[in-house]
Amino acid sequence: MINTKRFIIGAYILLLSSLVSCTSIKELNYTVSEKKHEPEKLIKDVDFAYQLLKDGHPGLYWYVSKAQLDNTFDSLKRTITSPLTTKEFYKKLAPVVAQVRCGHTKMVLVTKKLTKKEQDSVKKIGTKPINQFAYKIVANKLYITSFNPSIKEVKKGNEIVAIDNVPSTEIIQNLKANIASDGYNQTFKNASLNRAFTNWYTNFYDSKDVVDFKVKNEKDSIIDLKLNIYKKPVLKDSLTVKKKTKEELANEKKIAKAKQKLNYKGYDELKNPILDLKFLEKDSSVAYLKVKSFSFPYANFEKFYKESFTALKKGKTKDLILDLRDNGGGSLKACRDLFSYLVDKDFVYLQQTEVDRKFNPYKYGKGFVNGYKALTFNMLSSVILKETENGKYKITYKGIKPLHANANHFNGKVYVLINGYSFSAAALLAANLQGVKRATFIGQETGGGYNGCVAGRIPMIDLPNSKLKLRMGMYKILPNTHTDQIGRGVFPDVEITTTIEDVIAGKDNELDWVLKEIKKKV
Repeated sequence: MINTKRFIIGAYILLLSSLVSCTSIKELNYTVSEKKHEPEKLIKDVDFAYQLLKDGHPGLYWYVSKAQLDNTFDSLKRTITSPLTTKEFYKKLAPVVAQVRCGHTKMVLVTKKLTKKEQDSVKKIGTKPINQFAYKIVANKLYITSFNPSIKEVKKGNEIVAIDNVPSTEIIQNLKANIASDGYNQTFKNASLNRAFTNWYTNFYDSKDVVDFKVKNEKDSIIDLKLNIYKKPVLKDSLTVKKKTKEELANEKKIAKAKQKLNYKGYDELKNPILDLKFLEKDSSVAYLKVKSFSFPYANFEKFYKESFTALKKGKTKDLILDLRDNGGGSLKACRDLFSYLVDKDFVYLQQTEVDRKFNPYKYGKGFVNGYKALTFNMLSSVILKETENGKYKITYKGIKPLHANANHFNGKVYVLINGYSFSAAALLAANLQGVKRATFIGQETGGGYNGCVAGRIPMIDLPNSKLKLRMGMYKILPNTHTDQIGRGVFPDVEITTTIEDVIAGKDNELDWVLKEIKKKV
């Protein structure tokens, strides 16, 4: 039987929390989209962000001196003389934080939270002009790789010279300033823009309803193109819902069930598998192993590796092409386990590192949610960090002590494909493989640093006034190898360049080079 009093109290608490949530969302939306923050409040946010970095970032002065960084933050504060919106403040603070040169540390712009009804309304309005193209940056030029079919004046491969009278070179430069890469690497910035140009663009510029593009066509003529919001016409036939037969429904269910069984391999934005193994020759002598991420929902790396390397052994594969391109990183365990399948003896994967103190980034915040985050953060820290005799704390990740090679490891020739978005855990794997001279590397310099990064745990901390978020790494993650070329990624043995013509034609120059090289041996 229901306790009426408890039920009423529970309902009241639920209603109250819902009202508080609605109020807080309204307040947040106003704060991040409309409110002009007073200079003294923003200066406090600058100090707050810098204090977090000084207290908690163990590699803060790897690539910039304390004096230089102090001066940069002081100079920023002197420029804040009038009220700014959160977005205007982001455009000032993000490039300063990027000067730390840590790819895992950046400012994150918080945007207005929309209700489901508001999201549906936005979709009904149509596609904004900036979203009607897909973009690719090649040799510091901005190109069109696909476009809204209603646009008849352009072709794939045309160059965008300017957007709203701002030269594309200037746009690229402004956006790159907000992107932090490990050390002095530049390939990561280009790769980040190529993955999400419209997101970076709208973070810095406004997403307008009318945009002027200057486009250079294949005849080198400049086209002035004004785009408005595009609303896809609704066809009469699309309004008629055709009833599906029992056979069609059963077939759809069967396909969905089969697809669900493969969820452990993941699917990218183009609905291609994130993890994939293919044999490129009839005799299984050449295999292509794609690992596009080390972290995604429903991932089961253990199962995928076991299946894949069993298949390689069964197929008597001689040449393995490991594709780490566009792999932004993820699980330390996933990349370490893959390494164990590629070596034939015991190995050490990580250098021992330590931090000066058990730092909790949430200790400065207020409220129940922040208190909960602080509590869980402390609990996890007590597992990862162990106090040493000198009063510091060593990081106890697996791989610092020797581990065994997997019994089912691959002994053949390994080629590794890399590019500017091979980052974090992917760069860590690449560095360790290059350190033991296990593979030939093809492509472009990795976006992640050869000598490691600051990552491990990566909290997102709210700045109290502007509500921008500071994302920062907490622990030094260093491969069991080292290069004297400080602040750079893993360099390929064979560097491959790609033109816009190659992109439009769908060519894979890196893979093609490897296949030609393998055929030379036959």
